[in-house]
Amino acid sequence: DITHIGAPPAVTATRRRADVIPDPAATSGGPAAVYGLDLTVNAPRKIFVRGRGLDAELGGSLDIEGTTARVISTGQFDLVRGRLNILGRRFTLDEGSIQFQGDLVPYIQFTTSSATDSGSASIVLDGPATAPEVSFSAVPDAPQDQVLAQLLFGRNIDEISAFQALQLANAVATLAGRQGADVIGQLRNGFGLDDFDVTTTEDGEAAVRAGKYISDNVYTDVTTGGGETELSINLDVTDALTARGTLEQDGNTGVGIFFERDY
Repeated sequence: DITHIGAPPAVTATRRRADVIPDPAATSGGPAAVYGLDLTVNAPRKIFVRGRGLDAELGGSLDIEGTTARVISTGQFDLVRGRLNILGRRFTLDEGSIQFQGDLVPYIQFTTSSATDSGSASIVLDGPATAPEVSFSAVPDAPQDQVLAQLLFGRNIDEISAFQALQLANAVATLAGRQGADVIGQLRNGFGLDDFDVTTTEDGEAAVRAGKYISDNVYTDVTTGGGETELSINLDVTDALTARGTLEQDGNTGVGIFFERDY
């Protein structure tokens, strides 16, 4: 829900036409004017679909016909390029489309596939834009939870940790537009930390990372997992200059100065 303060007339008119707010003419009791529609929208690129880990660019055309009282839409936008991000893993989209089939709520379909230790696996997001469904498949055939575990962690479902299982459930809920149980966020708040995450080491072992600001410009975090522990401290000398030091379990240490600038 959004409260608009001092909205320009054009914004109010757009919201009224989208039925977000009532039209005074429709509630005044008088007959509303009905106009015929015959519009074609050509957009060969720069139609962006973002959200739920999806970031895609599409292009195509859309025909809008019917009347202002009954809008009929036909057309399709196809994938130009895009990716899907799940738990820090990035998958390049293989196929994607937005199809208008009469209603103004389009049907979307996006597919990405990746190689696994046992073959290949695919993620498919499709359905009405207001309620898409997510599914997972593999070659050779395997249960969906097994496919997702292989994609994200490179391990079988019975080899992942309890935290990783929760991450899988939250990833599916995010893709499908449902609110997952943010267990990681609850633990972070409960421990009073600025960062708390469950990650995976290079060997596939579960690892826990916890971080906190100990002053305005000093941040420290600890990562432990797979029998190894690492402590790091970041000191923000200036907005662009950071000093970092690390201490590993075996006694190895490291110090560095980093210059970073956003453009």
